[in-house]
Amino acid sequence: MRNLIIFVITFLLIAHTHSAQEREYFVTKNNDTVYGEISRGFNLIKPNPVQYFLKDEQGNKIAINPATVKLIRSLDGVDGDSFIAPVYDRAFAKRIIDGRIQLYLSVDAAVFYTSKNGSTIQYAEMGGFSRKKAHAEIRPLLEDNPEISKEFDTLQGSERNIRYIIEKYNSFEK
Repeated sequence: MRNLIIFVITFLLIAHTHSAQEREYFVTKNNDTVYGEISRGFNLIKPNPVQYFLKDEQGNKIAINPATVKLIRSLDGVDGDSFIAPVYDRAFAKRIIDGRIQLYLSVDAAVFYTSKNGSTIQYAEMGGFSRKKAHAEIRPLLEDNPEISKEFDTLQGSERNIRYIIEKYNSFEK
C-alpha cells in the first residue's frame, strides 16, 4: 500500500511538472515568443476570418495578426492541443499532419493547405471539386520519393488518399 501511495504521488508530481512546462504562445516573424493564454474570437457581423487573441500575464488582451506571426501554440482552446499557422498573412489554419510535408485545415472553412520542409503554406485542392487537379497539386511534393510517387499515381486525388500518402511519405526516413 505504501508503495502504491508513493507511486501515485510521484506520478502526480511528474504530471504536474510536465503540464506546467507546456504553455500557450505565439511566435512573431521576428522570432520573438510571446506567452499567455490563447483564445479564439469571432465577429458576429463578419464571422470570417477567425481571430486569435493572447491574454498576457498582466491580463492584457492582444489580437494576433496573421501578417505578423509565424505560429500559434494552443493547448486548451477550441482547437485543442494544436499548432496554428497564418495563411497568406490573412487567415489561420490548424496543422493536422506534421512532418516533412505538413497538411493544414483552415479554421474558418473546409480548405486545405500544404507546406514542405517549412516552406510557405500554399492552398491545396483536396479532391472536392477536381480529383485530377488535387492529384496534380500534391504530386510535386512527393517527387523526391519515387516509391511513394509511384503509389500515389495509382490512387485518385481524393482527400482520404492524399492524407494517406502524406502520412506514408512522412513516415519514410530521408
